[in-house]
Amino acid sequence: MRVDDPNRRTVLQALMAGGSAALLTGCGASGLSPAASPAAGGTGSAAADRISIMDQRGKTVTFARPVTKVVTIPMPAASLLVAVDGSAKHLGAMHNASWVAMRDGVMGTMFPRTLELPHDIATQDFTPNVESVRALNPDVVIQWSDAQLIDPLENAGLTVIGLTNTGKQEDVDAWVTMFAAMLGKPERATEIKAHSDEELDKIKSLAAGRDSGGPSILYFNRFTGGLKAAAADTYNDFYIKLVGGTNPATGQHPLPGSGMVGLDVEQVLSWDPEVILLGNFDQAMPQDIYSNPVWQNISAVRSRRVYKVPLGGYRWDPPGQESPLMWHWLTAIAFPQDRSAVRGKVREYFQFLYGQEPSEDALDRMLWVTENSGSANYQQFNAG
Repeated sequence: MRVDDPNRRTVLQALMAGGSAALLTGCGASGLSPAASPAAGGTGSAAADRISIMDQRGKTVTFARPVTKVVTIPMPAASLLVAVDGSAKHLGAMHNASWVAMRDGVMGTMFPRTLELPHDIATQDFTPNVESVRALNPDVVIQWSDAQLIDPLENAGLTVIGLTNTGKQEDVDAWVTMFAAMLGKPERATEIKAHSDEELDKIKSLAAGRDSGGPSILYFNRFTGGLKAAAADTYNDFYIKLVGGTNPATGQHPLPGSGMVGLDVEQVLSWDPEVILLGNFDQAMPQDIYSNPVWQNISAVRSRRVYKVPLGGYRWDPPGQESPLMWHWLTAIAFPQDRSAVRGKVREYFQFLYGQEPSEDALDRMLWVTENSGSANYQQFNAG
């Protein structure tokens, strides 16, 4: 997706640093206008009760009241909305890839309504089906901030909030803040950010306390049908380095460009990564690499350190509300001696985000316990 200009990103990050709903323009500390805040009893004029949000394009979007029907196109947005809202009742439709993650993960079990929602409202590359979206009559459409993706929606008279993904945690914080504000729940953003910041500090403290560096970790966004790895300006590069690892795709011999970049096997062989992560955007599993003679000389294969990234309420590999769980999981993968209690952390975090705790069977599916069982040290994620 388009990266916002540096000045706009700087302003956004400064606003988010305080942990409040500061993206709202003309609002009090609660994230709503003073007349609409709980302290004021909500007795002000209709104009004062309006919710104004500056999106990541720098455009201000105003709502007369909290939204009740939201269409989401960016893939992480649907499950993020559910987490912020604590329910699926305000989600009106989503991208097919969001729906597939809900079907294959646990979100569809926790919130069955999500599987009944329309999910044909955009193409794979996020181009909206404008007529399908208009027919749903949403209060707002969430879309990536590229003009060619937003303009058709706005030209059709739809209200749009634009998101960007610069590969930084600040983007997730901004998304949570905007979603909480438009739902009329600004305090929820403060809660989620506080939990995320607490976990971030724990991971940073662990990394800072180690005497030596971590392994080289290569993340494949796509494996089946053509390789794509996380290069510069990706959230995957952020968390690989966060836990103390290195990313060969951004190292001494980096991939050109940014985002998810295509590459060949020869490039991977030259890097010889010590750990390989398989994302949740195709069906590749560790056994697919272990059984293929092409990969046998790579360190990650020889030491059995190939892992399928977990799939919870949403995929853990891209940025989202469950990213702190990814940080803990990857720390345990990269540094198995740390052995953080990931299963307990998932239960705790799911109760906070969704008001539900997953069963032992659901945790096994989430963590791909069976599929990762042939990989080194994965027994640490088993029940009991």
